[in-house]
Amino acid sequence: MNRQQLLALGQEWVQCLRDHGLPRMPDADLSPEGYLQFPPQGGYQWKTDLRSHPGAIEACKSIEDRYPPTAFRPKAELSSEDVRKLGEYARCIREHGIPEFPDPNAAGEFDLTGTPLADGVPPQRMNPAAQACRQVWSGDVRIHDNGGGANGGKK
Repeated sequence: MNRQQLLALGQEWVQCLRDHGLPRMPDADLSPEGYLQFPPQGGYQWKTDLRSHPGAIEACKSIEDRYPPTAFRPKAELSSEDVRKLGEYARCIREHGIPEFPDPNAAGEFDLTGTPLADGVPPQRMNPAAQACRQVWSGDVRIHDNGGGANGGKK
């Protein structure tokens, strides 16, 4: 499948999702490396919205099933040492003003859903804590919340 075919397939999936309850689904795009992506626009977190529309997922599955295995950027694998360092990062964040910040899950993600931070960590709290803890972990920090935080669910 060439780049144009991949992009067309991605856009077909987008149109299907729009037709099944996600009218704000962003257009498909290709990264410079040729991976399919759906960049959020205007702070809209389509992945969060998609999880609340299981009917759309099911309706569009036949399109999704046609994606080649190389359609998306491979997820970075975290070592056990990385997950340990992310645990230290969480402790550091707690020590720097966000005591309710959770430990990372096995994938190295910080899931704030179901915590007092579920609606997001205000930037005036998160930014200084994250800056203070950069010496512990300077890599990517993946935060999942209800989409209302400083990073709209991701950092």
